[in-house]
Amino acid sequence: MHIVIDDTYSSGGMSLSKYVTGDRRTHIAVAIPDSQVPHLRVEMQNCLEYVRRELKVQANEFHFVDIYNRNGPWSHLVDMENLHIFEFFSQIYSHYKWKVHIQTIDDRTFEDHPFIQFPAAGMVDGLDLSKRSDLSLFCLLVKLKDIYTIRNHGQLTLIVDNRTDGEQGTPVGHSVFSERAPFFKGSFESSSEEPLLQIADFIAFCINRTTNLGVKSSRTDTDYAFLDLVATMEINSDELQKVQLERGFSVSNFDEGHRLDRVAKGLE
Repeated sequence: MHIVIDDTYSSGGMSLSKYVTGDRRTHIAVAIPDSQVPHLRVEMQNCLEYVRRELKVQANEFHFVDIYNRNGPWSHLVDMENLHIFEFFSQIYSHYKWKVHIQTIDDRTFEDHPFIQFPAAGMVDGLDLSKRSDLSLFCLLVKLKDIYTIRNHGQLTLIVDNRTDGEQGTPVGHSVFSERAPFFKGSFESSSEEPLLQIADFIAFCINRTTNLGVKSSRTDTDYAFLDLVATMEINSDELQKVQLERGFSVSNFDEGHRLDRVAKGLE
């Protein structure tokens, strides 16, 4: 099994939501069967060559926050061409329905689970557990360890989007998955060099953007089109709950879905 991981985060501003709180750091993992990996790597490159040729986009990877906001090489896209790229990737996901795992660390996490706050000296696999970004990744790795056992999944290849250029190729997760050796390999890699990471980037953006739109006081027609697109994907994740809301829903409507989920989990 190949597992690709990307991160996403909040803008850091004040939230109108009671449950979606500030300084949010999230990691998204997408589990891809080994048998699909060679084909997907080729097809991702073919997709990139297509947009270079047909849309005249000189990009070396699909970076979905830039595509959505029409930044950088995607700035000249017109007439919803950027959302058409999202529609194409949503069709890819809807075909494969890969399992998605999500881990978030924010103010609410620490209120619910204060025991996971680590001192500044807490370091594992080069991850500084006093930092929310590193703690989010660490907690996700622990979750994956319990799910993807040797008995059920054999060899496990973990690929995490690198945080700095110098980090590419650096091992990650070997302490957490020490019991799996030699049936485990984990490293930080560049999404421009590892096409599979662009799938994780797509899912991470979809989840984060959906959350951000949920706590906005108003939304555009494009926003609602994006929400409909994500809903049709029916992302295969135990951490996501489906809530049906009417167009024009309020933040309090959005929060009610969170409240009911927390009640079901015994958190309220």
